[in-house]
Amino acid sequence: MKKIGSLILKNAKLSSNQVANIIIENGKIKEITKTLPTSNQNSDKIIDLEEKYVLAGLIDPHVHFRDPGLTHKENWETGSKAAAHGGYTTVIDMPNTLPQTDTKKAFKEKKDIATKKSYVDFGLHAGVKSKNDVDEILEEKPASYKIFMDLYTDQQLDEMFSYISNTNKPLSLHCEDKTIVDNNIKQLQKNPDNDRNTKAYSEARSILAEVMAVDHAIELAIKYNLTLHLCHITSKTVLKLIEPKKSRVNLSIEATPHHLLLDNETYTKYGVKAKTNPPLRPAGYNITIDDLDKFDNIGTDHAPHTLEEKEKTTWESAAGIPNLETSLKLLLTQVNNKKITLPRLEQLMSTNPAKIFNIPSKGQIKVGNDADLVVIDMNKTGKIDLENLYTQGKYTPFENYEYTGSNVMTIKRGEIISEDDEVYKTQNKYIY
Repeated sequence: MKKIGSLILKNAKLSSNQVANIIIENGKIKEITKTLPTSNQNSDKIIDLEEKYVLAGLIDPHVHFRDPGLTHKENWETGSKAAAHGGYTTVIDMPNTLPQTDTKKAFKEKKDIATKKSYVDFGLHAGVKSKNDVDEILEEKPASYKIFMDLYTDQQLDEMFSYISNTNKPLSLHCEDKTIVDNNIKQLQKNPDNDRNTKAYSEARSILAEVMAVDHAIELAIKYNLTLHLCHITSKTVLKLIEPKKSRVNLSIEATPHHLLLDNETYTKYGVKAKTNPPLRPAGYNITIDDLDKFDNIGTDHAPHTLEEKEKTTWESAAGIPNLETSLKLLLTQVNNKKITLPRLEQLMSTNPAKIFNIPSKGQIKVGNDADLVVIDMNKTGKIDLENLYTQGKYTPFENYEYTGSNVMTIKRGEIISEDDEVYKTQNKYIY
C-alpha cells in the first residue's frame, strides 16, 4: 500500500460558500487557506476544483453489507465500493448477518472480513444476545448496540435494554411493536388478494406499531438511563410523540431518503421491490423533506437483496432497498430545489453522524481532522441508472429519477477512492 503523501485541493468552495485551498498531508487536513503559499506548490498533487463544492466525507451509520453469511446479496467489497461511489468515506454496518454480530467471536470475524475487503473506513454495530456477550463485545469498541424491536416481547426488551445500561454506548433501535405487527399480518393474510397488494404490507407494519415501539423505547431508556438512536423514523405522528419527550431522554433521530421522498403510492408504481421495513407510509402521514428540521441525521439503510428474493409475494418478498449510490444525488437535487440548504445537508450526512457515534476525527472540514471529503458538482445532471451501480442490489424505486447535483470525487484520508464513476482501493481503518 502506497504511503499517503500530500494533496492540495485548490479553489474548493465549502458549504459556507467560502472559497479556500485545502492542504492535506499524511491523510489529515493540515491547513485551510485563502491563498496558497509558495512552499506548497511542490505538493505531490494539486487539483484545481474551479470552485466546485467540497463537503466533509459522508458517514452512513446504517448499512447492511450482508457479510458474512449472506454474500449472495452483498459483501464488504461490493457494498463499500458502492459507498465510495456514492460519496461516503465511512460506514457502520448492522449486526443482522449470519452469524449475527452478537458475540465477541462473531464481531471480531466481521471486523477481520471488513479490514480485508472494505474500500472505506468502517465501524460495526453489535447485536444484543446476553449480558455477558454485551460486556465482551464492549472490549472490541462497537459503534452502538442494535435491537430490532419487532423481534422481541416487551419482557425480552426490558432485559436487553438493561444489558446496555453500563456500557456508555448508544442503543440503536428499529422501532416496530412485535405484537401489533404479528396480529396485523395474521389478519391481513386471510385475504388472498393481499398476496399481490404491497400496500397491505404498510398496513401490517402500521404507524401505530412504530408509535408504540418508540414510546416503549423511550420509557425503557429513561428507566435504564440510556442514549437512544432511533433508526429510520417514518411518520409525522412519531415526530409529534417524540418532541415533548426530548427533555427526558438523550436521543437522536434518523431519516432515510426513501421515507423522505416516497409514499406508499410507490408500491402501485414499482411493486413489491419497494418493500422495506418500516414500510413507506400513506401520503399525508409520511415524513417529507419539509420535516428534516426535526431529524439529526440521514442514514441510507442500504439493504440489498437479489431480484429473485425481491420479486415474490407481499409477505414473502425480502424487505430492503439499496441506497448508497442514489442518496446524495437525490438530496442534492432537493438542495437545488431549495428544499434544504447545503450546510444542513452536510450536517445531517457528515457532522452529526460523527457526533452521534463518537467519531471525533471525521465529519467536519477542519484542521487536524481526517481528510475525508466529497467533491460536488451542483450542475451535473443525469438519471439514476442501474447499470452504473456497484452494489449487487440492481434495483431501486428511484430508477430513472432525474437528478441535478452529484458527487464527482470521493477522498478518504487524503487519497482519491472514487472519481468519474471509477472506484479505487486504498487502506481502510476501523474507526474506533
